[in-house]
Amino acid sequence: MSVETTPDLTVARRLLEAADTDVVAFFDFFTDETVFRMANSDVVVGKDAITTWVARYLGGVAGMRHTILEEFYNEDTAALRVEVTYTMTSGESFTLPAVTRTRIRGDKVAEYLIYMDPSPVTGTPQAEK
Repeated sequence: MSVETTPDLTVARRLLEAADTDVVAFFDFFTDETVFRMANSDVVVGKDAITTWVARYLGGVAGMRHTILEEFYNEDTAALRVEVTYTMTSGESFTLPAVTRTRIRGDKVAEYLIYMDPSPVTGTPQAEK
């Protein structure tokens, strides 16, 4: 028998706070069923796969900080418009706009989608327009 719990919509905000300060706490929000996608990357499913993907993505990043600009909520989903300041291991720093869409089940993340252009972080050029 499955018991539905009311989603804790503060999870979306706490997830970003953990990304900035405590990577172990960040990954604890995910389960083996969590669906994750950054920009146009392939979908990644499960805490272990997400951990591997994020570690590869943040390989050249020394730190980051999210500033929440707007928050939108419905029954089980939060969308946050943010600015993310990345500090690279080279010392370079830059700020990128992004939107995160987080579907929440209880106090865990069921789906986490990030809409942004990650090319400055990954060092890949943007597609020609």
